[in-house]
Amino acid sequence: MFERVPDAPPTIARQSDCQTCYMCELYCPVDALYVAPESDMQTSVNEAELAEVGLLGSYRENIGWGHKRASTAKADQTFQILKQMK
Repeated sequence: MFERVPDAPPTIARQSDCQTCYMCELYCPVDALYVAPESDMQTSVNEAELAEVGLLGSYRENIGWGHKRASTAKADQTFQILKQMK
């Protein structure tokens, strides 16, 4: 969840409620977000470094969301876990 800030980029609201679901990164249409996988601690990041190594929007790219990207849904094998649990 983000809050509007007058004349500035939005800011993260209630960061302590983050469940690291990556949905905000997935739905960002300009690949401007990076969700750090360490959900139980606050992590500072350097935007320039994230951009340089290609992490901004990387989750969205890896699963194939976005204009002119190939979906990777058919390659997903997580359903195998559910089959083994039966």
